[in-house]
Amino acid sequence: MVSFIIPSYNSYKTIEDTIKSIFQQTRLDMIKDVIVVDSSDDQKTRAVLAQFQFPQLTVIQLNVKTSPALGRNLGAKNAKGDLFCFIDSDVYLSKDWLKQILEAYESGHRAGCGAISLPPFQTPSMLATAQLYLQFNEYLNSGILHDRSFVPSCNLFCGREAFEKVGGFPDLRASEDTMFCLSLNKIEKIWFVPQAECFHIFREEWSSFERNQDLLGRYVIIYRRQYYKKWFYRGLFAVVLFPAFLTIKLIWIILRIRKAGKVHQRAFMKSLGVFLMGVVYWSRGFIKGCFDNDAVTRR
Repeated sequence: MVSFIIPSYNSYKTIEDTIKSIFQQTRLDMIKDVIVVDSSDDQKTRAVLAQFQFPQLTVIQLNVKTSPALGRNLGAKNAKGDLFCFIDSDVYLSKDWLKQILEAYESGHRAGCGAISLPPFQTPSMLATAQLYLQFNEYLNSGILHDRSFVPSCNLFCGREAFEKVGGFPDLRASEDTMFCLSLNKIEKIWFVPQAECFHIFREEWSSFERNQDLLGRYVIIYRRQYYKKWFYRGLFAVVLFPAFLTIKLIWIILRIRKAGKVHQRAFMKSLGVFLMGVVYWSRGFIKGCFDNDAVTRR
């Protein structure tokens, strides 16, 4: 039986689609419960959540803004299922997402994620398209089932036992899913299941786009320092070597998009200008992270 776990903060614009998509799954019979951990302070999200009357749905209201990592951990503590499916509040699922995940799980693929696509209403948006290729170019809706070192938490599944062995998500503002998966990979292979498709609703305000890319770049170097502990991530070495890191990153992105097919290639080229600005913001965050000695991973 499956538990869906959704962290939420001021997500009134998107979480309705998230919850509706879960209760429209073709394998609805396998859903034990759906746990929303909401720490919103906008007075709108709670009103959206209050409209749902599904018996499997439980909303845990918090009075203090809580990170997605701690929200997921709290949701897992209250979940009753054997298989945890972590879904972000700005994601909605294709109708057979759970069916595809269950087929993978039952065939021995006990942790992983599905493909990530743009919702149809955002395909004309260059800002949304650029974010897809900046953040999820490794998880596009193409290719075959294969193992990964880590997957994003916007649609992540794993068994209860493995989750508890790892100890949950570390309390980081970003890259907490990467750190979780790197620990999970020591006890359970992680898989990308491209047939299980979800749709990520991206930011459409430029200032939010800028802040988020800056944040992601900063936490890339923070988690790499904490996890890998390599000399080239230390001190000024990371700053000096940054052009090489960035070159490798961009080469991999281009190769993945090329492999994903012509539809993705054309969409990428149309959004290239915005994409490159995102790279600038990400790079700025990375450099700032190189001088951040105060970030600590807490469980």
